[in-house]
Amino acid sequence: MPYEELGEFFARYGEAWKANDAEGLEAFWATAEPAPLYKPEEVPEVLNDWGAVRSYWRHNEKFHQAVELSFSDLRAQSLGGDRLLVTLRMRWDIHFADDAKMPDGRDFAWAGQAMGGDDHVVAALIRLDGTWRLTAWIEAPDAPISYIADLYIKNARPGFAGMPG
Repeated sequence: MPYEELGEFFARYGEAWKANDAEGLEAFWATAEPAPLYKPEEVPEVLNDWGAVRSYWRHNEKFHQAVELSFSDLRAQSLGGDRLLVTLRMRWDIHFADDAKMPDGRDFAWAGQAMGGDDHVVAALIRLDGTWRLTAWIEAPDAPISYIADLYIKNARPGFAGMPG
């Protein structure tokens, strides 16, 4: 598997998110494919048409004041031909715009705030004209009990009761 090349691809994809530009994100996708599969963690449904995905990206341009994604633990499996199934860890940090609104126009409860978290991602890619392009993207956090326990452990004061720090 071309892990170095894929690592570079996802590093560039993270930079595209940092630029907060819908057209820049779309450049990483195989838009000639009939229908994407796109499941952001925070969206309750799978986005499976280009109009919905583009609307999601355009909304984020105003919703995010700053966003950073980083990727690690990349694994790839061939799906035959020029297609891959990839898993990776995604660290995300977002500072929401002061006037952030939900897609339906309601005020966003955490406007002006910053949040961060960790997800697993499953992505499908196709090689077109020598370049990898995404065809699917599914984000999944750990189960709530595991995620919260990990946050509590990370929040323990270094050195408390002999804990490493």
